Amino acid sequence: MTKIFNFSPSEFAFGYAGCKRCYYDQKVNNIKVSLPFPSVFSKLDILQKNFYHDKSSDLLGGKIASGVIKTDYSRTQKSKILQDNKGRKFQLKGRIDAYVKHKDSFSIIDFKVTDIDEKKIDTYATQLLAYAIMFDQPDEGFLKLNPIIDLGIFCFEPDTMVDHQNAPNFKMKTQFYLIERDDKRMFEFITTVIDLLEGKSPTSKEKCSICKVRGII
Repeated sequence: MTKIFNFSPSEFAFGYAGCKRCYYDQKVNNIKVSLPFPSVFSKLDILQKNFYHDKSSDLLGGKIASGVIKTDYSRTQKSKILQDNKGRKFQLKGRIDAYVKHKDSFSIIDFKVTDIDEKKIDTYATQLLAYAIMFDQPDEGFLKLNPIIDLGIFCFEPDTMVDHQNAPNFKMKTQFYLIERDDKRMFEFITTVIDLLEGKSPTSKEKCSICKVRGII
């Protein structure tokens, strides 16, 4: 039976971009060391989605065409089975934060609670590019968005704390970064990832805390 590689778009920024040894062991040897994910981020995610749902995309800073932000698509999306540049099969599965419904097109947006820095474009580009492919080439029975004209990350950075009726309230700085859609780049990236997974176990990233816990560096 032909192997099908399964990828979640978020694993590229939070897995592959980190320690290649940890990523390889997780994908190939099913070895995973999970670190606690603060529940406050899940709460922020819900608040962000509730706040922006059905609002104008002009709130994102005017860098994409006007439209309506939709944050209520909570189903895990799945692409059809695709092939990398070497003919190896793979499938993308994951959830998006939001998409924008324009008059005759769509954009996909990801919310990030993070420091505002233009370098975030490079960090999260593959995640957004994967989302575009998932919705442009969905598996049967899944939502299709076409054409997808823009991709972007909307960053939230805590700025100041203000008094509101004797209670502390955070104020957030926000910044939208546009990511150019480039399917060719994404398929080249997937090919590189599968090359890694079909090769020998890579060396650990220097100072990888998880590899230290595992005792392999």
